[in-house]
Amino acid sequence: MYAKVLGSSILGIDGFLVEIEVDLANGLPQFQIVGLPDSSIRESKDRVRAAIKNSGYHFPIKRITINLAPADMKKEGSGFDLPMAIGILMASEQIDIRDSEKNLEKTLFIGELSLDGSIHGINGILPMAIEAKQKNIERLILPKQNVDEARLVHGIEVFGFSHLKDVIEFLTGNRYPSSNDENSEYNKFNSFIDYEVEDFIDVKGHVQVKRAIEVAVAGMHNLLMIGPPGSGKSMLAKRIPSVLPPLTWDEMLEVTKIYSVAGEFGERGKLMSKRPFRQPHHSISSAGLIGGGSSPKPGEISLAHRGVLFLDELPEFSRHTLESMRQPLEDGKVTISRARAAYVFPAEVMLVGAMNPCKCGYYGAEVPGHECQCTPLEVKRYRSRLSGPLLDRIDIHIEVPWVNIETLREEKEGKSSQMMRESIEKARMMQKRRFENERIQFNSEMNAKQVKQFCQLEQEAEDLLKQSFNQFGLSGRSLSRILKISRTIADLEESEKIKVAHLAEAINYRVLDRKE
Repeated sequence: MYAKVLGSSILGIDGFLVEIEVDLANGLPQFQIVGLPDSSIRESKDRVRAAIKNSGYHFPIKRITINLAPADMKKEGSGFDLPMAIGILMASEQIDIRDSEKNLEKTLFIGELSLDGSIHGINGILPMAIEAKQKNIERLILPKQNVDEARLVHGIEVFGFSHLKDVIEFLTGNRYPSSNDENSEYNKFNSFIDYEVEDFIDVKGHVQVKRAIEVAVAGMHNLLMIGPPGSGKSMLAKRIPSVLPPLTWDEMLEVTKIYSVAGEFGERGKLMSKRPFRQPHHSISSAGLIGGGSSPKPGEISLAHRGVLFLDELPEFSRHTLESMRQPLEDGKVTISRARAAYVFPAEVMLVGAMNPCKCGYYGAEVPGHECQCTPLEVKRYRSRLSGPLLDRIDIHIEVPWVNIETLREEKEGKSSQMMRESIEKARMMQKRRFENERIQFNSEMNAKQVKQFCQLEQEAEDLLKQSFNQFGLSGRSLSRILKISRTIADLEESEKIKVAHLAEAINYRVLDRKE
């Protein structure tokens, strides 16, 4: 006695289809699952057995073998409970599904069973639904809690159920509703996950810092702000989402898919409409920051994909944690290798860091009533917590000065987020035209060949670059960063060539490269 149904699992942030084959044979009673199941799948034997019994059906006392194909890929999650239960009931001939080949070869089952037969929602439905659509699956049968999330993928019928008995009645009645049925309105529009963002117009002073943020966002450059406590570093960082461009539809699906897999999809059936802003605490582990674990999940850097990763008090993060970001910042992705599989999580982020200039926080800062108590050695030791290779990957280093009472109390309003966003959009349009035939979107993503091609300097700017390279002892990577920043500044000025003023401003954004 044999039956086959379709299920799905997750590898990284992508779904893949799994054929669930059920074989019942005579012999000593045994329940075996093969095909590289993880512990949650192996534990499903007890859940499936109890769910079948408590739904009014008989669990067969036979030698039961379930194979999860392809057998060479590790399967994870509790979403195989429902298809295994349906397969067992079909193989034991307790349910009769008319035209079973026609109905089941294009039907995907997903769901976790409780002991009483209830069906619980699971994480990662969106990437599974996307994969099902790409593999020409016509309908999904899944938990009611996941219906809205699955309906984000148009062109596939979605049916949600809350109990195993309801699924069986649906299948044995051979009653597949049309797309007009209330239970399969897969074209129903779902709203967006939204959040409030604060405006830069509230920021008093800090004209230079706001300019640096404008440059950073225009070219998606990484940014580090250095200043005394209370100077406004966190306030500035939290307003960066207000000047970021909206996500495209494909980017919305991509970001939402990551949150679905990570289990942080608080409002199922809604798309992430704004770019993420993540702010992990400095006590986070390297696995929490870049992803990992026994069953690898996306970390904070992947949850910030297409958005901002803000690391406040940057030197307080462990050195190992910070160094683990070097490869993801360079490649735009995290690769986690395991014995059975390699997991790839996207990590195209704008890194924004904030730090004090020294341990006490007042080195070089003109703050009344506060003087730096650190020795030169202590200052050097504090700053050395950030390695040279990591600083090389942060394009812009900008000092955030302390703001006096006169500036804070003035009535004059500063540059608003709307004004900054208009300049940024013009610069991004220039980049879009420039990289039309390239595989990149922003100046920060240019490789060495593209830097040489698109970062043409005027002669005066060339002379200044050579002088600065020798004076500050820049590395090759720092030189490349300066050229990319110069290109973005020129784009903000709508200039095809990089002028000496553009280069000088870019060099001023590398304060930690200067010799004391």
